[in-house]
Amino acid sequence: MPIDLSVRLGDLLQVVTIAAGGLIVFAQMRADLRSVNVRLDKSEAELAKQTAILAQLSAGEARMDGLDRRLTLIEEARGRA
Repeated sequence: MPIDLSVRLGDLLQVVTIAAGGLIVFAQMRADLRSVNVRLDKSEAELAKQTAILAQLSAGEARMDGLDRRLTLIEEARGRA
């Protein structure tokens, strides 16, 4: 029984189509990953800004607590006098 090794135009077109589809999917995935990477970088920068703001707010709150304690001490000292 002889094996037919002939290649037809339809077979070549099918292989080329499948390969092109794979390359298109790969290119699209790379583009999507780049887009996600850009968005992630922007999110990280925004998170760093928010962290700095929260640290400043925390420091301001600590100063206000200190002032409140001192004012309470002054009020108590005046009440005793």
